[in-house]
Amino acid sequence: MRLSVVIPALNEERHLGQLLSDIQRQSRMPDEVIVVDAGSSDATVRIAKRSQAVVLHGEPPVARGRNVGGFSAKGELIFFLDADTRLPETFLEDFVCEVERQRLDMACPRYLPHDSTPTIRAIHAFWNMVLKASERTLPSGAGHCIALRSELFRESRGFDPSLKFDDIELVRRLSKGRRFGYVGTSVFVSDRRYREEGVLRAFLLHLLMAPAFALGKFEWANHIAYEFGDHDH
Repeated sequence: MRLSVVIPALNEERHLGQLLSDIQRQSRMPDEVIVVDAGSSDATVRIAKRSQAVVLHGEPPVARGRNVGGFSAKGELIFFLDADTRLPETFLEDFVCEVERQRLDMACPRYLPHDSTPTIRAIHAFWNMVLKASERTLPSGAGHCIALRSELFRESRGFDPSLKFDDIELVRRLSKGRRFGYVGTSVFVSDRRYREEGVLRAFLLHLLMAPAFALGKFEWANHIAYEFGDHDH
């Protein structure tokens, strides 16, 4: 199975190089890595080219970058990764084994905070439990890492640029009538939104949005301040 990795990025010089290094150390290498730059003013593009990734040009919001990369990908399985994620060395190998074993069309990993606090780790453990428990009734996933078969993506309209939480909506929409599941492997995610917004505020915001997502009212969350590339760190 050929693997493609798609990484949308905007001013991610502090994080992108670490992710690309993780990818280069994988026990199973992807067949292509695509970085879609949305007009960075820092060294993002230079870092991507140095790693020999394919660099494509996109624009905000993040859904547009995901679509540019996804519709350009040549692999049979496409991994959409956020630029600030980190991967264990056997991540891709373990993930693909689980996808093939369960014959999944779309899958997500556990999301674990990288180098974070006990409180933030506990919050992620809570959401991982919720996501796993609802994988059959209300499939959901975070854009930190979503993997799906390329034919499923190409047959769709892709991520919806009109939504801030396009990742959750895509999983819900494309998993209908397909095999979706959470695999046992983990991806390490950044806790920078918690640090920037405050742990309690960020947790409560996600908790308040959960009923809207359960009802399929993804546009309700557009009023939340949650912007692509809008970080202090």
